[in-house]
Amino acid sequence: MRHLSLALSAMFAFAFGATLASAQDRANTLTAQETKEGWKLLFDGKTLKGWEGRPTFAPESKGDWTVAGGAILCGGTKPSWLSTDETFSDFRLKLEFRGSEKVNSGVFLRSQKAGQPHVTGYELQIWDYQPAGYLTGSFVGSLKAGPAKVLGDQWNQFDITAKGNHFVVVLNGKKVLDASDSKHAAGVIGFQCQLEQRIEFRGIKLLPLQR
Repeated sequence: MRHLSLALSAMFAFAFGATLASAQDRANTLTAQETKEGWKLLFDGKTLKGWEGRPTFAPESKGDWTVAGGAILCGGTKPSWLSTDETFSDFRLKLEFRGSEKVNSGVFLRSQKAGQPHVTGYELQIWDYQPAGYLTGSFVGSLKAGPAKVLGDQWNQFDITAKGNHFVVVLNGKKVLDASDSKHAAGVIGFQCQLEQRIEFRGIKLLPLQR
């Protein structure tokens, strides 16, 4: 019986691992419909090809960005940000992120490669406790979102549309921002890594839009 129990345990472990790996792979692939519509996959699920770590408040550091479990991982040992090599103007961007309920991070939109990305572009907030009220779903310093909450230690979904000066942000299926701002027209997409703030990103897909 003991051998049978060990064999069953091994089978269940293998099946669970295979299911997990399959889910990770699906998160970083395009559906047939997305491919037909012209979506681009910005993260292959395995490497940081097409991305580059950049310094923020520690000028000598490009951070501790790695790929683990089918996700881009910020370990939080060094402050930095990660940007795409490509620049974009009008687009629809979908991505998933996972961190603690109090995680402090952000998605940079239309930022420049040099300088502070929250200054040269927009910072889409991932933080439910920003003192000035630019909470999750807001553009820090520019546009405030409606009520929104990060689902702690679960995968959250952002669906972002940037077309001209008009922005729409949907978090976990709920529209939290629909507003206009004209400060930044084009730039890279990036992720923020704060000290001691572990966060993961995956399923990063972009659809270029025409005005």
